[in-house]
Amino acid sequence: MKKVTFYTLLILFTTAACSLTGQPQRPPQPPTSEAVLPATKESSSSAPQPTQEAGERVQTLLYISGTTHIETLPKAWPDPDTFLEFLEQVTSLGMRWSVGADVGWLEGEPRAAEIVQKSLAWGVQWDVHTHQMGDRARAAHLLSQYGAQPTGVYSGFLIDELEQFLSPLSYQGTEWTPQVLWGAVACPGHRPGCDEASPGVWIPLNSENYLAHDPSGQFIHVGGGTHQLSDARLLVNAIQDGQYTYPVISFTLMIAPDTLTIVKTSDGMEALTVFYNEVNDLPFIRWATIQETADAWVTAGSVPSRIETE
Repeated sequence: MKKVTFYTLLILFTTAACSLTGQPQRPPQPPTSEAVLPATKESSSSAPQPTQEAGERVQTLLYISGTTHIETLPKAWPDPDTFLEFLEQVTSLGMRWSVGADVGWLEGEPRAAEIVQKSLAWGVQWDVHTHQMGDRARAAHLLSQYGAQPTGVYSGFLIDELEQFLSPLSYQGTEWTPQVLWGAVACPGHRPGCDEASPGVWIPLNSENYLAHDPSGQFIHVGGGTHQLSDARLLVNAIQDGQYTYPVISFTLMIAPDTLTIVKTSDGMEALTVFYNEVNDLPFIRWATIQETADAWVTAGSVPSRIETE
């Protein structure tokens, strides 16, 4: 019995020694979540990346844009030199600006091409703004002739025209189709109660249910709010207080072309500068044109963010 035991132990010891020298043991593996993290950091930038941990509060960003509409009738046209000075000042400050000009100004202002070209160098974008449906592609064509690539923004329109936007328009070889809507009104003339003044972004269902969000819809509505600095400040304070969890909210400051002041107020460049300095350092503030706001909303997940206004 002793010999059997000795040889048995010898065989077991030899087998174990060969196993240790012929195949190194694998080191202990870390938990799965820790092992995946380095690979995620090194993955391609085209792959979807998580924006937040599970349960983490969404970071709300307020995208503030500036715009000016120039109508067809000359009585409200801006002075070219004063307008250029304003656009240079506001963009140098750090704001992002877009201009929507009707065909009357684009064809009738002798310095229209100069204003378009100089403003492009400062980052100003040019949207399509016409009061006649048939002039949309014409305005896009004129802007293209002046060196501007018109955005996909149709800036200012009647809500009951929504279904007429579905097909592309062309004028003398220029094709243009709206992709982003701004400045919706329920009735002509900007009478009380006509303007849609909600901050936030959504995709309208149809002209009868314009405020309802349709994730499969075609047009993005970028809400401009009331355009007033006082309401912009209220919205900034509400976001600071954590009242909203939308990834992207929009608000637009609108300057009248003839007075170069916020519409329905006397707030001009000085007031804009004060506001800019008040909010610019806040971590949730972003300056963007209307088109850039729509693009950011899509990138952030297209979460509808329309905010009810009284």
